[in-house]
Amino acid sequence: MVFAYCRYTDRYPLSHFLASFIKQLVEDHPRVFSHIESVYTKHQKEATRPHETNLLELFQKLVGLFKKAYIIIDAVDEASDDTRDHFLRALLPLQANLLLTSRPSNLSKHLPQHALVVYIDDLNQQDVEHFINTQFQQLIRLLDLLEGREELGQVIRANLTKKSNGMYVGIASRS
Repeated sequence: MVFAYCRYTDRYPLSHFLASFIKQLVEDHPRVFSHIESVYTKHQKEATRPHETNLLELFQKLVGLFKKAYIIIDAVDEASDDTRDHFLRALLPLQANLLLTSRPSNLSKHLPQHALVVYIDDLNQQDVEHFINTQFQQLIRLLDLLEGREELGQVIRANLTKKSNGMYVGIASRS
């Protein structure tokens, strides 16, 4: 299993994500290092980094070593359009289970027909509202700060709920 989190403030190219995936696999499964050792040694001696194409080939090779592989990319909508497009073109053909999380978008129409996409707009919003209300009822410091200021509490609840609006989880699965 490999994992990446996208954040709109960090605009990394696909090559950085692929390098991270490879590193995660080597750290979790040291036996796979022998499959990339020559590439690692070459680039270490030359003080260079592999090109995106080389990283993708290495990652594909490593994924093929496992009976099942899982690739998780959280907040894929926050990646730049270019990186998100590269993710889809590079990772969807792999024989791996892919889990993507994102805000609502047209992402599902770009996934293969056999991909499973689940939208959880309303349920997720209810979960967020429940969480906010629970925190407002249980956090002693918050209760103390808002004592006698019910209107301020309502404004804060409304803003938190509004800021979280439109979140969903999309799942694309490859067996």
